[in-house]
Amino acid sequence: MLSAVQTAAACSLRSATTSSSARAVLGARRCLATDAAPVLSLLDGLTSISASSSQPPAAGPGGYPPAKAPNPFNTRDSKAYLVPTKHYSLYCQSTRNNTITTLMDHNYEALASFTGGSCGFKKANRASYEAGYQCAVRMFKEIERLVEKEKRDFVVDLYFNGFGQGRDAMHRALLTTEGEKLRPLVVSLTDRTPIKIGGTRAKKARRL
Repeated sequence: MLSAVQTAAACSLRSATTSSSARAVLGARRCLATDAAPVLSLLDGLTSISASSSQPPAAGPGGYPPAKAPNPFNTRDSKAYLVPTKHYSLYCQSTRNNTITTLMDHNYEALASFTGGSCGFKKANRASYEAGYQCAVRMFKEIERLVEKEKRDFVVDLYFNGFGQGRDAMHRALLTTEGEKLRPLVVSLTDRTPIKIGGTRAKKARRL
């Protein structure tokens, strides 16, 4: 059995250990309270979004980029910013037998059309180079008349279809003095000629 002295020493050691551990726990709690005080104060200051409104928060006036302003040094951009630009489509269909030029607006309504026959060429002459050139020149004059009538900026998309002589005639007429007023208006040039890959058997070539 333990003596009275040993029992008293064990009790004093146990009480000392308990008091030191209690002091350590209290110190840790004080540190946590001190470090978390700023965070808790910020959280207390925030308002609940769900309580105020069901919609997400929106950005302020400074959160959006400014509207794009026109370039004052570019006259074409300034006009396009003030007045909406109209789009027209010019189709040139050149086949082995004829050349057809058609001008359409943005609603795909035909505004003017010229062919080799309407330009005064008959039979085989409708597929000639001169017939295609005359079709192009007359179409250019019609577009110039629309420019003076509209009194506004508009652009033209040029589309080619076919490998007839009228194709080359339209291209060369656009580069001459007759197409001088139309060249600045052309913004795109597209070849819509269908290319046959495989498919059915071709027709027998004609013997001459």
